[in-house]
Amino acid sequence: MKDKVFSKVLVQTQRIVLLVILGLCGPAVVPQQGGFVAKASTSCDTVLTSGSGATLEIVCISNEGNLVRFESPSGFEQIGQSDLLREGYAICSGNLPTFPNTPEGYDDGDVSEEGLFGPATVIQPGGTDTLPLTIVRTTTSGTYELTQSFARDTLERSLIITMTIKRLNTADCTSAGCPPVRLQRAFAGGVDNVTSTNAAFARSVDSVWEWIDPGSSDSNATTGHGLHLSNVANGGATPITTVYTRSDYDPKIVGADSAGGGCVVYSGQLSTPTNPASVNATTLVGRLMYFFNSIPLNHSETVKVVYERF
Repeated sequence: MKDKVFSKVLVQTQRIVLLVILGLCGPAVVPQQGGFVAKASTSCDTVLTSGSGATLEIVCISNEGNLVRFESPSGFEQIGQSDLLREGYAICSGNLPTFPNTPEGYDDGDVSEEGLFGPATVIQPGGTDTLPLTIVRTTTSGTYELTQSFARDTLERSLIITMTIKRLNTADCTSAGCPPVRLQRAFAGGVDNVTSTNAAFARSVDSVWEWIDPGSSDSNATTGHGLHLSNVANGGATPITTVYTRSDYDPKIVGADSAGGGCVVYSGQLSTPTNPASVNATTLVGRLMYFFNSIPLNHSETVKVVYERF
């Protein structure tokens, strides 16, 4: 009887010691079952807050690396959780006619639009809701690895995202060589709590943005903010900006000529600036794409983008 009691006490003691060790160490690297669990892409897993009132900035990032919420100033979401399509990224390869356009991995933040990526690994040494934050995903083909690192500039009301894409194998290469690779970032129209009145999209050679013109009257003075997606470092790639309707935007490609498809650069894009009188900006998507001629085996390319509220 004494041996049984001693054994039971020993087991319980070991469990307590193990729990204490886990509590002290905390998870520095957490594998997330991202892959095809679309709901995870819209969850607010890392919350970063600074300022208050006119200087408030709240940024929410999912464990898959989507910008789920961007509130600034207080009470005004520029990317909001009430919108089903928010913000995301995609990788594709190909360039017709030599190489077919092929989706490699996509996650645009829509609950119905995620695929070809394996589970995400979150590296957050400071713990929950802290920076630095790094998120690593590998395509299910095993060919490409995407690493996203996040930083902030609270004075500029901005979020900086560094994206590194690495070739892990040559499975998609042929006798003609390895295909060009394209990496994109995109966000859905929805500034100032998905306000459509006087909202428009515009773009330059390396930036795309949505904003609301407050107009000449005071009736719209509480709105009138904007969100800017800009290239900071292109890694030698050619940055390409486009604006699409949500119905045309499709990072996973449906057919070789799909408007807005992951590897289609210009097909189906809208002329900018868009006209609020005829085009509802809340139905649009702004995209920034990087075109790499090819990426050698075990080599990587790095780009940097910034989201800024203005």
